[in-house]
Amino acid sequence: MREALERLRALDETMMPFGKTLGFAVESIGGGAAVVRTACMPHLQNVLGYTHGGAIFSIADTAIGLAHLASVGHGQTATTVESRITYMRPALDGLLRATARVVKQGRTLSFYECDVTDDAERLMARVSATMMTLDEERSRGRNILHGAEVLVSVEGV
Repeated sequence: MREALERLRALDETMMPFGKTLGFAVESIGGGAAVVRTACMPHLQNVLGYTHGGAIFSIADTAIGLAHLASVGHGQTATTVESRITYMRPALDGLLRATARVVKQGRTLSFYECDVTDDAERLMARVSATMMTLDEERSRGRNILHGAEVLVSVEGV
């Protein structure tokens, strides 16, 4: 799966239609880790002019999901079981970076944390998530990576 993710990232740094909508760029993906960034753009602002909490959560959720996908085996996929965010300070402008890492990798359930920081490396938010690995039978129908311009079959890796 990791190789398929890297090939997809090489073709399109957003890796997915949602990422293109929010202006994401995937900086790196490794077994149990990923980094995703986005700029604080006007179309992501809330009514007060700060970056919307949903946009901040979205880059963290994306980083965690990619980190977990990069660690699953052949024919497996994943889904989020639960996720929690704590906002530390408002994001006004500049670049946001979500750095996800595995805390505990299990056979079925894994726990991840993700820090969202700004240009000055100040902590904007921390996210934790429990991810579930789905085996071949349970992942049937979920085994295609969707990119903005390309579809890559996980089974064809």
